[in-house]
Amino acid sequence: MARYALSGVAAGRRPLFLLYLVSLIGCVSESTPVSSSSRPMSDLSGQWEVDYAKSDSIQTQINARFREVQREMRRRQDAMERGVSYQAQPVGDVDTLIALAKMAELVTESSVLDIEQNSRWLRIEREDSFALSCQLQGEVEPVSSLLGAEQCWWDGHQWHFLVQLPDGLMIEHRFVISEGNEALAQRTVMGMAGSATRLEVVRIFSRYDATSRGYRCTETLSKGRVCTTEAVDRG
Repeated sequence: MARYALSGVAAGRRPLFLLYLVSLIGCVSESTPVSSSSRPMSDLSGQWEVDYAKSDSIQTQINARFREVQREMRRRQDAMERGVSYQAQPVGDVDTLIALAKMAELVTESSVLDIEQNSRWLRIEREDSFALSCQLQGEVEPVSSLLGAEQCWWDGHQWHFLVQLPDGLMIEHRFVISEGNEALAQRTVMGMAGSATRLEVVRIFSRYDATSRGYRCTETLSKGRVCTTEAVDRG
């Protein structure tokens, strides 16, 4: 069984995080069994820092999706005025998109990753957020927890961490390392059951030396990228 664990949320943020999740009402969606690949697993171990120049901006993503929703609304309105049926699959709604953007800001805010790994176990410590842990033991099946149905697996190319909450919210992180092992991509996809609205954010991380880091950066919807200096612990 593959086990996915959430832990280490900063004090004061975890209750707000759960409260926001509960406030999102949707249809219940169940996870399905997934087969983990027998191919050798990529080694993600090390310390990683986000490369903002190569990473997606949440604001950019929400603007792009908002434009898609607007275009669909115009096409539907035009079809209605012409008295014809509009057959295209809906791309989602604005309210759900805004809710997903707010949640994406929380679950992708970590600018630093500290990863430990062996042949059957992977743990991703994320700055100011919960850790992602995965143990591969036989078949990959959903595991019930306080959050909902959780899964993790290795598909032969990338690591997957998936959680589906009882209210229908789905969060999936996928991690893939570059051929030279110097860059790590984190692709986060969020959506709601019963809605075609999806939001995807890609973050690119580079290896770094923790002893030489003297600043900290975060990216917010309201202020964009914000960097502050921090004390460097040289042991």
